[in-house]
Amino acid sequence: MTACLRLLARRDLFAFPYPIAIWREPPRSLEILADIMESHGIRHLYAVGDVVTSNLLSRGVVPTSVAVDGRSAGRQYRHDLGSLYRVVTVHNPPSRITGEAWSAVREAVRGGIAVRVDGEEDMLALAFIKLAPPRSLVVYGHYAGALVAVMVDWYRDAILKLFEYMGEC
Repeated sequence: MTACLRLLARRDLFAFPYPIAIWREPPRSLEILADIMESHGIRHLYAVGDVVTSNLLSRGVVPTSVAVDGRSAGRQYRHDLGSLYRVVTVHNPPSRITGEAWSAVREAVRGGIAVRVDGEEDMLALAFIKLAPPRSLVVYGHYAGALVAVMVDWYRDAILKLFEYMGEC
């Protein structure tokens, strides 16, 4: 049996919760998020993106750490993050994760850090997913309006296994 056929036979790789898209406006989306966190015993919440961070903070939900770039869909955002977090500024171009940004996220997963990105923060969601501790949730905004929640434990482990098997194809 080829490696690709063995992959198809590995149903256990797909027996994990995929990222959850919450297609509700705040505050309902945050109520659903709170239910997910409680149901799964989530200890750490990481927010990537200006709209998500603004929505959470404006409703009294303070993530463990955040990553923002000061804009979304052409709109400028000014966050007063210095009162809640130690602000670390990094350069990160679109569609990349620089070493500097990766290091900032490594520090941010410990908590209390706002990564302010000169460039684009979108890809940093992947760094948070890779580096976050167990029982973590990474949230970011989907371009069509959903709040996307990724349960790190299950997603990270399953995706890494999937890539291992796909490498054999």
